[in-house]
Amino acid sequence: MERKTVGSQYMINELIKNQLIDSPFFFSSPTVTLFAQGNVKEYSKVVSSDKLSDYVNDILSDSKKSQTDNPIAVGVIPFSEHNPVRFIVPEKLYVSSPLRPSVLHEKAADKNPSKLTPIPNPNEYMRSVEKAVAQCNDGQLDKVVLSRALQVDTEHPIKLESFLSTLLQQNPGGYTFCSKITDSGCTRLIGSSPELLISKKGQYICSNPLAGSRRRSTDENENEALSESLRQSDKDLHEHAVVVDAVEKSLAPYCSNLYVPMMPSVIKTRAMLHLSTLIEGTAISPEMNVLKLASQLHPTPAVCGYPKHDANDFIDEAEPFDRGYFTGLIGWCDARGNGEWVVVIRCAEVQEKSLKVFAGAGIVDGSHPLSELQETGNKMRTILNALGIDLQESEMLEMAP
Repeated sequence: MERKTVGSQYMINELIKNQLIDSPFFFSSPTVTLFAQGNVKEYSKVVSSDKLSDYVNDILSDSKKSQTDNPIAVGVIPFSEHNPVRFIVPEKLYVSSPLRPSVLHEKAADKNPSKLTPIPNPNEYMRSVEKAVAQCNDGQLDKVVLSRALQVDTEHPIKLESFLSTLLQQNPGGYTFCSKITDSGCTRLIGSSPELLISKKGQYICSNPLAGSRRRSTDENENEALSESLRQSDKDLHEHAVVVDAVEKSLAPYCSNLYVPMMPSVIKTRAMLHLSTLIEGTAISPEMNVLKLASQLHPTPAVCGYPKHDANDFIDEAEPFDRGYFTGLIGWCDARGNGEWVVVIRCAEVQEKSLKVFAGAGIVDGSHPLSELQETGNKMRTILNALGIDLQESEMLEMAP
């Protein structure tokens, strides 16, 4: 595998602008930007979580040209094990520094007339939330994440380069991605996630779970009030604590010097405010692949619920679609165990003239169906705004029969 370091301007003006359509994988984080070109090898297989690390280690070992060679595998991992993981070792991997606002060209999102179809309809989603709240109230569940989708059919073909560039402009501090998820390459997973599941750099381990949200305002004074309401909300603090406790318990056997802040902070994206906890530690085994840790964590209560098995059963019954790679993982890892994997949220599956946008909300005792419907709509704005679609809350409700 050839690795080439380029400037961020070259990454934007040459690679994203002119070659994105042919790239199998793009990933931009606060620390690095990766652009894959060509496939040395492509792997697609149903793999259980306990075998995932070994599977990818074998891929990387087979790709080595010498003992000191350090190939990189990039890919996506589904929410559920019944769907295949997809990995590639690129023929060529371009690497640049993070794409900061100063190197991104400001431009308005392209307008593209569209038809919107909710899956399920809003009333059905709210009825599922009511059932979930009842089970939380009865003690059957501590938390469950219920998601919904919005089918968007557009009049004109979707311009991938423009779509991705707008996402990068909107969320330069997040994790923006574009990956082929079918053998034909006609379907892509595109999004801009705020949530780092796990990263490993040498022995340094970092995870940044998010749970508990508010829609961000254009008024910064109002945002301060909204942030304070998150810090004071028993419902949101409980929802967040369920996730953080699960992450801490999963990482503890593999890390030393594990540090978990006692209280969450609030982070801001272009569309949302989230309760956030930055968890840091030291890997006990330096050689351990980052996917060993990822497989212990995934899926966290931030995208599934708790207890995990019961929450997953509820999701299977309540959601009228297969999540596929939504709420799965996307990222990279190398032959030395380093890597970065983020939760696939704020995303869509994109085809030539259509896309399916996904969003979920954490349901706990005290959740309100209308509020959860609105939260999922607000989360969809990351994708919809990048397409020039302004979805009003009233429009969401009008979609209900």
